[in-house]
Amino acid sequence: MATPRRGRFRVPRRRRGELLTPAFARELRSTLLQVQVAASVTIVLALLGAALITGLSVRP
Repeated sequence: MATPRRGRFRVPRRRRGELLTPAFARELRSTLLQVQVAASVTIVLALLGAALITGLSVRP
């Protein structure tokens, strides 16, 4: 006999096939691409800023 789950309101778990629809996969890929671009731009700007600060602080 199965024991009842705790809690009054339980949302049934979705199977993997129900969650990964083609539309959701496209949206997820788009979001991941935006995150990658934003991270790359942030890293490049940080490196350029560090190089600029290092270049300005060097005295002959």
